[in-house]
Amino acid sequence: MGAQISGLVETEPIQEIIDGIRERSGTVVDPDAASIDPAVGVCHASELGYRRIAVTVIDPATALLIRRIESELGIKAIIIAAHITALSRSEVQDLLDLVDIVTGCASKHVRDLVNPLAQVGTAIPLFALTQAGKELVIERAKEIETPVLINTMPLPVLPEQKQPAGWEL
Repeated sequence: MGAQISGLVETEPIQEIIDGIRERSGTVVDPDAASIDPAVGVCHASELGYRRIAVTVIDPATALLIRRIESELGIKAIIIAAHITALSRSEVQDLLDLVDIVTGCASKHVRDLVNPLAQVGTAIPLFALTQAGKELVIERAKEIETPVLINTMPLPVLPEQKQPAGWEL
């Protein structure tokens, strides 16, 4: 749900919400505390029999932990980094080495360091960094009902007028 609930960093258990998630065939990993722990979520998904698991992270330590879990459990994790504007340049570099997809957010560091295989959007770009990430964003593009431009060119494409105000590339 990380990609669907932007910027959510803390939760509390609300029974009506938990019931609603379950009614929609969702799983609540920690119904007592409603904690947010991507690594625990990956382990839980593996226990349920899933072998290909997408997960969102906000920091390199969690991404590294999930890569270790992936190796130990013999699963494939697609790691998507989001909401990372506050990370330092070195943290962003570490993160880019671990994830499959990253959102540009308002991060100058992401825009400076990213070397994507595919890019979606330009104002708040989504960058695919691995072949698995590229395949996922292309698969998602198939579901878009409006016209889609697919082109080959050097990436990233970051038109100045679409970037966050107050800094230059």
